[in-house]
Amino acid sequence: MIICGPIVRHSNRAELNLWLVLDQRPESIQLNTYLDDARASPVTRDCDAEFIPAGDNCYICMLSTDLPLDSAEPYHHTDELFYEITLDGEPFGDSQLLSTLCPGTDKLPSVYLPREHRHFIQASCRRPHSPGQDKKPDQLARGARLLAENLRKESRPSQLFLTGDQIYADDVSPLLLDYLGKLQKHLGLADDLKNLPAGKDLHRLSKLDDRHWVTRSPYGFSSSAKSSHLLTRAEYLSMYLFAFSGAGHQFGLDFQGHDELKPRLAKQPANTRDGRNPPVQYVYTERQHAEDHRNLSGFANLARSEVRQLLANTVTYMIFDDHEVTDDWNISKQNARQLSTTPIGRYVLINALQTYFLCQHWGNQPSLVKSEVAKLKTLLEQDTPADHKEWDWLLERYWGYELEQTPPVAVLDTRTHREFSKRGKHSLGLMSDQQIQQLGQRLSGFHQCRTLIVVSPTPTYGFSHIEYLQLNFPMFKRTLDREPWSADTASLEALKASCCQLPGVEHVVIFSGDVHYAFARRRQTSQGPVLWQICSSACNNVPMGENIGLRAINRIGELLGKNQESYLLPEDSDFFLTSDRNIGTLMLDDQGCPVQAGLLCAGENGSYQKRYDLVNYRETN
Repeated sequence: MIICGPIVRHSNRAELNLWLVLDQRPESIQLNTYLDDARASPVTRDCDAEFIPAGDNCYICMLSTDLPLDSAEPYHHTDELFYEITLDGEPFGDSQLLSTLCPGTDKLPSVYLPREHRHFIQASCRRPHSPGQDKKPDQLARGARLLAENLRKESRPSQLFLTGDQIYADDVSPLLLDYLGKLQKHLGLADDLKNLPAGKDLHRLSKLDDRHWVTRSPYGFSSSAKSSHLLTRAEYLSMYLFAFSGAGHQFGLDFQGHDELKPRLAKQPANTRDGRNPPVQYVYTERQHAEDHRNLSGFANLARSEVRQLLANTVTYMIFDDHEVTDDWNISKQNARQLSTTPIGRYVLINALQTYFLCQHWGNQPSLVKSEVAKLKTLLEQDTPADHKEWDWLLERYWGYELEQTPPVAVLDTRTHREFSKRGKHSLGLMSDQQIQQLGQRLSGFHQCRTLIVVSPTPTYGFSHIEYLQLNFPMFKRTLDREPWSADTASLEALKASCCQLPGVEHVVIFSGDVHYAFARRRQTSQGPVLWQICSSACNNVPMGENIGLRAINRIGELLGKNQESYLLPEDSDFFLTSDRNIGTLMLDDQGCPVQAGLLCAGENGSYQKRYDLVNYRETN
């Protein structure tokens, strides 16, 4: 049975890679590709399959096959390729799953593999229990509708970039934590809580909402919503399977009622000042449970249907931000040191990076990480504890990567190679000088291209009024993370210079998320390319300040006269920001130059779209 996926990962006209999770290792597995969904025109019938056993009933798998689309004459005009996974002779192991994966009226899932990419989607920040799912559902599902509307067209999105916070490890509903616990039991994932170096207080972890004592700031944790923080490898892995495909329904799992959860919930201190025995009060109230049940059910339904379909039909690339590990991961030198060196901090960090590698990073460039996959597999089989130095390579590696295609893409790791106290009072460089310099060297060896796409989880050019508050008023440290690129302008200038190393570059388009609002900016350099910042956030999370709050902050900034910057105005709108849930789109013309950006949004009044004309653009000021 396919529990999660398939997800189309790094693929082009020479190779196809599919990531999926199975409940058992099949005796035979086959990946067939076709020119049509009637299976009448086969292209390939073989594949390499790499299995990593994560549990008794959980096998993470990467299927890879070479494609002849540019090396064999009959396929030169082929851009859409249909595929079928056969498990022990049965297509996809489940006819119901096949119907879920097929967009529109197609009878097989497909992948769009043009020589030159023209249409992209980007998304970030998917918190499962985010409120308001009835009116403002997970917008990643909107991508499936965009896909279905553009089948057999050049406007079909060819690549999806998930720019961070694909899961929320630190902000988990107790209801979801209970669900994940049942899922890991069905999958036979080892319950490694017993290995948590928590001493005599280990018994407290039986509670679903009483983990704040173990994820404390002295260990490198800073989240304000950490009472149900993920801790173990099994919990992190279960969260990925739920986020990507709503896993668990295959086993008949559902969310528990509040009464069933009570034995595992922490109790509020009793108020006995009046001498009476008040009724038992729980920290996680019935009202909170009812809201979480409603929102998690909506999220899971979309994950099992439209989101799963989008990921099965679109080449997808990923990079972490902070919530894949914990909120504000590596926000300061002290935080970084504590998380990597204290026993509890290191335990959680290693578990998070293991599962990030397996569920996200592996698929970005499978052929380039084969040795690391083998090392990871060996360490997992040996059950190597998190405090062992054999895991240090996870802490030391750079997780960014580049795609040499048309247009080329540079995906930045802005979390693990930060430099603290580099220059100036704000003391944070999101990338080291060395990594920025090496990026430029690698880009200089790429083929000439007019446009470069950069994925930076944090906006390079953000909403300047908020960034001013972040960097100059410590009172906002908790609500406004002090980690914009503007905290170290020298690093930002160095990044821009590295991007200019791409031969022939005229445009640099930057995809970003993180901030829980969306906007677009244009920066014209004195010498060099035009910079386009397209920020899309969040596809499913609580917005930053709501739209009225963003307008208020903008007005305060105007009155202060600080950081007056220009922003792109969408068509038919007089305000440049939105906090409604959204995913971003980008269109390039036949010459490979950006012509249109967009936001597919959902607000209180339903779904709508914002379009940015990047040729005849309008700006504030």
